[in-house]
Amino acid sequence: MPRFQTAISYLLLVLNVLLLFLLIFQEKVVIPSWMQPIGRLHPLMLHLPIGFLIVVGLLWVFQQEFQGESFSKVLGFVLSFTAFTATLAALMGFFLSREEGYIDSLLDWHKYTGIALSFLLYGLNILYQQTKKQKTFFNATLAVSILILTITGHLGASLTHGEDYLFLSKNSEVALIINEDTPVFEAVIQPIFKAKCVQCHNEQKTKGELLMTTLSGLVKGGKNGPIWVAGDAFNSHFLQRANLPLEDKKHMPPKGKAQLTPQEIGILTAWVQSGADVKKPIKALASGDPIQKWIESKNKQQHTTARTYDFEAASTSTIEKLNTPFRTIFPLAYNSPALQADFFVRQAYKPEQLGELSEIKTQLVALNLSNMPIKDEDLNTIAQFEHLEKLILNNTNITGNSLSALSKLSALKSLSLSGTKITKTSLQSLRKFPQLREVFVWNTSVSQPDIADLQKQNKEIHFELGYLPKASEILKINPPILVNEKFVLDPQTPISFRHPLKGVTIRYTLDGTIPDSLSAPIYESPLFLSDYTLVKARATKAQWYASDVVQYAFFKATYRPDSVTLLSEPNSQYKGEGAQTLIDRNKGEASDFKNKAWLGYRENPLEAVFTFTKPIPLKNVTISTGINIQGYIFPPASIEIWGGSDKKSLRLIQRIIPDQPKENQATRIEAYQSKITGVNYTMLKVIVRPVSKLPIWHQGKGQPAWTFVDEVFFN
Repeated sequence: MPRFQTAISYLLLVLNVLLLFLLIFQEKVVIPSWMQPIGRLHPLMLHLPIGFLIVVGLLWVFQQEFQGESFSKVLGFVLSFTAFTATLAALMGFFLSREEGYIDSLLDWHKYTGIALSFLLYGLNILYQQTKKQKTFFNATLAVSILILTITGHLGASLTHGEDYLFLSKNSEVALIINEDTPVFEAVIQPIFKAKCVQCHNEQKTKGELLMTTLSGLVKGGKNGPIWVAGDAFNSHFLQRANLPLEDKKHMPPKGKAQLTPQEIGILTAWVQSGADVKKPIKALASGDPIQKWIESKNKQQHTTARTYDFEAASTSTIEKLNTPFRTIFPLAYNSPALQADFFVRQAYKPEQLGELSEIKTQLVALNLSNMPIKDEDLNTIAQFEHLEKLILNNTNITGNSLSALSKLSALKSLSLSGTKITKTSLQSLRKFPQLREVFVWNTSVSQPDIADLQKQNKEIHFELGYLPKASEILKINPPILVNEKFVLDPQTPISFRHPLKGVTIRYTLDGTIPDSLSAPIYESPLFLSDYTLVKARATKAQWYASDVVQYAFFKATYRPDSVTLLSEPNSQYKGEGAQTLIDRNKGEASDFKNKAWLGYRENPLEAVFTFTKPIPLKNVTISTGINIQGYIFPPASIEIWGGSDKKSLRLIQRIIPDQPKENQATRIEAYQSKITGVNYTMLKVIVRPVSKLPIWHQGKGQPAWTFVDEVFFN
């Protein structure tokens, strides 16, 4: 044992000298990337000295209960091991402190007290050899060590869990009392952030320079800019992170932390898509809104017990398979077999997604299809869900002519038809629904007198016209809804917008500028586009705040090449469908670069040759690319268009040098167009070169950027 004591003493001396050196020169210390995982072991290691120091204290206090020389050896060994683990924990903590995201003042105090504890325990280990002479000094040092341990432990807990983790402070929040005037953000959105996000984004630990405990911090965003884009869930940074695979390093919350549930992601998506209004009160929510449903379900959980159902539950694997970023399936209550399905983001909807729910047709009790392009013929598909009790069809394309198809739903109790083209006449068929008790018809052609007549004919059904704002109340109007489902147009395809509210004026621009509320053109009839166009639109209405701006890129495709050949291979992770990816007219989405609609290049340029059987008189070539600055996907460094009658005669027609961003920008699809003077070509070559080095302001500075291309159009 003496040899062990001597060896551990020398080792402790070396480690503590290293700690002192790092502390003195901490501003100049650079931790290699390979050592960062060692620092992340700090939360695991720190529990050892805590436990062992408590054992040392207990053994020392009750030493009279033990006899023999073996006790002295055991106590000496435990004390040495305590000092050693404390020093290792301090070193790991120092490495971890070099990572970003911590508040300096609190971190410094935790660091200084942790290193002080390491020094104290080293001294305590030396003093133990002289306890017969220095017993009083040993007692005092042991007491101070336990005190410092308590202080540094509290500071560490404050860093990771917040200052109120152990004891509630005077400023701790009281339970929020929710009523109809409570903002949706405070009642629903903020609690989700607090439960799943603020552990890493608080006043003590601001990962990514993002503070999520205050509204001002959320609006400001982090080092990569705003975390949401109002009205655009596709391009909202925090939703993109939440929808990444769990194994992805950029997935949020990080693996090992409490994850957002599919329902929570759906609620956050719905809130962003509806405008991310932080002041909108609960009473302004339309009935059937997924957020309204969330609030109602929370209230029911607090005041009622879940209804029992006699059908079997769907398998977990089936529910997981059906859950996507734009469709969530979840139980109505804990351990209940009854399920609800919510759909989000109109542009991501495909008709077959509704039919896929046949796998849970027995368990499906509530279905929310708000803002989806559902048509009258789709009601026959919905009619197969035999136990459906609640159906939400707000702002869909139904006219009401086929409502009778839903009469097969013998359990249907609630039907939401707000913002649709239903009429008083189409609502007459509802008398065939035996269990129907409520129908919501906000923002439809159905008037208050119509409601009175319908109420007389259907005394068991309550018809709801919805919330009518007071004259003094000003609300923000929702953005206009794009009717189109395709973004590659032919000359006969119109661009159509609509809005569920009456009296709304939709203003738009076609030149990339922001439409204002006074001078921008008014949308009165469908638009017909003759070339690639970026359409921006917003809704305005008297006594309402103007909506957020929405934008959509539309492409024209006159000629389709007879063949296409890739002269350079894309990255193995982003190979799409090979060369055909560039001419299949399947547009990619900026929210999903893993989709097979994209080809991804990094170190090498994209080089593709397009061949036509007959010469075509080209006027332009349009290259559609994706931009995600945070994801290292930048505009191309250059684009070259070569043309000729065969490979030997190819000559450079035009070189395009896209502007490069000087700061983080919204994720989007960006097109680059080469103008040609109507020359006939049978072969063209397109070269798209990625940026070789990311700029100095980017977190990946010096690394090669990505270039993603989904289509090349010829007109």
